[in-house]
Amino acid sequence: MKKPSRLDYAYAVGRVRALEKMLVGKAVFWEASEENDFSSTVKIIFDAGSFSEEMIQAQNSYELDEYLEKEERTLHRLMNEILPEKDILEIYLKKTNPQKALSAAELTEYSFIIDYARHKIDLGNIKLFCRAKYMGLSQEKYTSLAMKGGFLDEKIFLENFELSFSEIGEKLHSSPYNELWTRGTDAIEERETFVELERGIEDFLMVYLQRAKYIVFGPEPVFAYGLAKRKELSLVRLLGAGKLSQIPSGVLKERISETYV
Repeated sequence: MKKPSRLDYAYAVGRVRALEKMLVGKAVFWEASEENDFSSTVKIIFDAGSFSEEMIQAQNSYELDEYLEKEERTLHRLMNEILPEKDILEIYLKKTNPQKALSAAELTEYSFIIDYARHKIDLGNIKLFCRAKYMGLSQEKYTSLAMKGGFLDEKIFLENFELSFSEIGEKLHSSPYNELWTRGTDAIEERETFVELERGIEDFLMVYLQRAKYIVFGPEPVFAYGLAKRKELSLVRLLGAGKLSQIPSGVLKERISETYV
């Protein structure tokens, strides 16, 4: 089958450009996190975005999850409808398997999407390595789980497994992950929390996806929008469930990652 041209994405890009304007920004999620109750929190997000009335009618975590799952299915139908190249849809769906996503991305020959998958592999390995070190797992265990295909030289972790976080950080100094690594590993060592690292990973990926806003035609803006909307729904779930569980606002704020707008 002939590969679609960039102009074949004109309609799809037009659709997502209009939808991008209705995405919720990070500042709104921060504001919502400061509310005292579930209903007020959800209402702030509802007013800022594009959601159905069903969202503010939710009374508990079950009803909120049910609504968000429905929204995810709607998003999937949209992506399926407007993407002329189904390989891109498959990459979008492979959110938990970066190596398979990379294999599919390489077939499309779109460098933006290939590089996104490679970054996902690197970041997955960084998180895995940090957890292995923190939990005292063996080098063999890490090696058996580490993914291949990222930008980072695999030897950085495989041959330096016994080094400290700061020593490995020196080897990552010239990589795009330097700041993420430093902040994340400092938090692990000083506060025994992975929240800083996990949020840093999400921030890195979203900042990368934001570049798609400057691509005129092609699958990149559509791909990026789908991931951005999916992240938006996950932040709604985070804050909604957090308020129902009476998690303090400060704790929730630490978990609010970068958004597309």
